[in-house]
Amino acid sequence: MLADSIVPEYVSRGDSGKAAEYIDAITAVDDPDLSARIAALRGIVEAMHGNDPTRFLERAFAIASASAPGTLAVVHHRAGVAYFNARQRHEAEKHALQALWLSDADGQRRLAARAASVLYGVHYHLTGDMQSARYYAEVVAVEAAAAGELTIRRLFLCAQLDLAVFFGEWDRARSLLDLLRRDRWYDSYSGSQVAQFGMTMLHGYSGDFSAMKGAADALLESANSNADYALGYALSALALAGAGIDEEAGRAARRAIGLSRDQGVSELAYHSLRRRFAAVIGAYVCVLIGDVHRGTRALETRAKSSGNIGAFARALFASIRGDQVDVADPTLRNVRGMVELLGSIKRLRLDRVQRIPERVRTLTHTELTLLRATATGKTNGEIARERGVTRNAVERRLMSAYEKLGVKNRTEAIAKLAEI
Repeated sequence: MLADSIVPEYVSRGDSGKAAEYIDAITAVDDPDLSARIAALRGIVEAMHGNDPTRFLERAFAIASASAPGTLAVVHHRAGVAYFNARQRHEAEKHALQALWLSDADGQRRLAARAASVLYGVHYHLTGDMQSARYYAEVVAVEAAAAGELTIRRLFLCAQLDLAVFFGEWDRARSLLDLLRRDRWYDSYSGSQVAQFGMTMLHGYSGDFSAMKGAADALLESANSNADYALGYALSALALAGAGIDEEAGRAARRAIGLSRDQGVSELAYHSLRRRFAAVIGAYVCVLIGDVHRGTRALETRAKSSGNIGAFARALFASIRGDQVDVADPTLRNVRGMVELLGSIKRLRLDRVQRIPERVRTLTHTELTLLRATATGKTNGEIARERGVTRNAVERRLMSAYEKLGVKNRTEAIAKLAEI
């Protein structure tokens, strides 16, 4: 019984190694109900390792057919989890629906909530049907509340916040965030991967880039995979770009793009979605801060994708070309909020640029970078060594910058930039 309670906990954390360790320690089980449950857990672990879980699941159902009705519901639920991790969406949906029906008929509200959570995951991560994902997120919250499972309920209130941001329903997102803040356990869940994405984007839409950066940092602190790190760095880059801190934004965006290329053989479905979103956001930030070649190349790659990721990338690519993006376009329904947010940051940056005198706007990205370096007190020699160029190259760039600013030396240049 210990394995039957501990292994699902490791599965929910994505720790397939620990889950497999506990299952492998089991030698024999005389109880048919427990044997069926354990066999289904083996199927989940196999799927998490990138293998087909069918062999173990067939064995679980063969045993469960002679077991108690409640066991059959549990096995269907675990089959749904296994096929979800194996990205076999039709099988995952079929078993999760069966588990939901059986558990509802048997009054197992806790299991009903967990079965509905699988259906939420199937639609959110595998089919891209965010409307259905929202429906099941609401079902989970209701069933969990009825079962007294406050942890699951809060988690799926966070999921609803996440989806409200995707749909651009900013008022609903704020209401959900306020609801979570009024919850006395809110601080325990504010660090969850589900909650942080929605909160980060909501701060960005409000124009509070300092809070957005703080939420992105919290996302990085709780990251446990390259995909989580990629998304954290992408959102951090977006916050920095919104605040006009371009050099740091560029570093974070490049790191996000690099991490987003790391696709593991047995990558979990929710990691895949985060990784691909990170690539699109990181690429867009590169374009915003002037690294146009890198950004457009990465965006073009994602624009060829299908589903929500492709629609998102194509909308941003059109925005870069100067085309008007219609957020009411049905193809953008599931990512409207994302497109609106990134578009608003672009407009904010353009407005800021328009207020900058013409002579400063002619400064190149490299010239601005060098001027910022001099403002920290670094000598030309130190800057040259850091950038891997000659001292003469640094001096020529700085002289060009002085001429554009209408100043004679670095002291006057720093003062001019500070004044602006």
